[in-house]
Amino acid sequence: MLNELILLRHGESEHMLKGVVGGWTDSILTPLGVTQAKQTADYLAKSVPTHAFQIFTSDLTRAVQTAEWITAKTGKTFLQARQLRELNNGVAKDLSKAEAQKIWISPTEPILDWIPYDQGESWRMLYSRIATYMEYLATTSIEKLIIISHANSIICIINWWLGLSSDTHLQNIMHDIRPCSLTHLKREKDGSSRVIKLNDVSHLME
Repeated sequence: MLNELILLRHGESEHMLKGVVGGWTDSILTPLGVTQAKQTADYLAKSVPTHAFQIFTSDLTRAVQTAEWITAKTGKTFLQARQLRELNNGVAKDLSKAEAQKIWISPTEPILDWIPYDQGESWRMLYSRIATYMEYLATTSIEKLIIISHANSIICIINWWLGLSSDTHLQNIMHDIRPCSLTHLKREKDGSSRVIKLNDVSHLME
């Protein structure tokens, strides 16, 4: 039974600095992003019993690069999962923000079903993808898991963990998830869900 999650957003990536949309744009880490990944790897190796955790990552390059630093430091291996990708931005992938704005689709109601770009995902579709995959992982023998993913995907994992799945929850409950921040979730013996850390970047300040 899955009872403990450590969620890690990838480090700073090139699309953040070059005015390119994120989503499924497959950008690499910046030099700062590499430093952030190294600092996070050092912290996890020193402060977390990583031998007890399995490691899963989104298959987008910025997440895989971050995972590689974690596994190099901890001696663990990781599994890539396409299901852990960021919100799919469809035809806007690889475009500059200015170019993407030209093909952006104005919001429609209900807002949870609005798809900003052709061939992309709505927020409900993202949540469904993430929740379905997490439900699958919860049926396996995995008890402790480190997941390297993306801001919006991590928001969905947190809300799934806390059982926040109604339209009101999905539309109104968001979290700030900074590059290489750590979020620590744990299931107590009484079945309650606990948030131990949320968007913690203190390990990057050392």
